[in-house]
Amino acid sequence: MEKILLLDSNSIMNRAFYALPPLTNSEGVHTNAVYGFVNMLFKLYEEIKPDYVVAAFDRKAPTFR
Repeated sequence: MEKILLLDSNSIMNRAFYALPPLTNSEGVHTNAVYGFVNMLFKLYEEIKPDYVVAAFDRKAPTFR
């Protein structure tokens, strides 16, 4: 049976941004959200071993939520 990993990426990015200490690159751009997102993605990938991964992001425009 094939497995798919579907990510609510905005939720994970928001969680990672506030859960980790402030991390920045050499230009001062915050990178903690990206770092946390990638770490969570790798952890889930290793645990679930999916055949496919889909990362869904919200649009910048207003949504139904």
